[in-house]
Amino acid sequence: MNVTVLLRKVLLAVLVLAGATQALAQDGTPAGARAGVSPAPLSFVDVCADKSDERGRLRYCDDYFRQGLGAAADPVLYLRDRITTLRASQEANAEDNYESFLTAVAIVAFLSIATMVLVVSERRIPGVAKWSSVTSALALLVIIATMTVGWLDKYRAEDAAMLEFGLLRDQVEAEASRIIAAGGTVSESDIRRWSDRMHEIGRRFAVNYGDASIVPDLDRFTPSN
Repeated sequence: MNVTVLLRKVLLAVLVLAGATQALAQDGTPAGARAGVSPAPLSFVDVCADKSDERGRLRYCDDYFRQGLGAAADPVLYLRDRITTLRASQEANAEDNYESFLTAVAIVAFLSIATMVLVVSERRIPGVAKWSSVTSALALLVIIATMTVGWLDKYRAEDAAMLEFGLLRDQVEAEASRIIAAGGTVSESDIRRWSDRMHEIGRRFAVNYGDASIVPDLDRFTPSN
């Protein structure tokens, strides 16, 4: 009889211990996981915190799109990289064209003043007629003025395309982020729509840049650009 009671007490203790262990295991499991609810998607603010701190403003990063879209992130990452590369190239060229424009303006101003001084003072260069000097100066002035206008138009074309590419990159990132937050995936129509807009910006830039100057600039349209 004592053995039976002892066995009952041991069995009861084992059952109590098993129940306590199961309760502790359930308490350590997130409520959403116990209820079968999928975890909320990560925020790009958390995933891209390092990049945002480095840039001093909120920025998206490749890891966010890889985690949220998986293999479907490849076309998004390619478009982001291509748009960023084109925008950086146009930013650098816009700066160069603007500096060339300012230099040409200074040269035009100098030639204009020199020509007026030559005419007013009625002096001439030894061995060269006064009006020949004036004519040469005016011809050079016209050429430089034409190139000056061309550099200004090139700067405007580069600057406009740079702004459009920046807006397109923001659109791609914001729409892809919305898709991730909704638990969806990027569709073929999304990629085609973004690609079509990128091509449209590129074609418009090529036309505007080509019309900017009578002097061809073949180096601008190379595979590296």
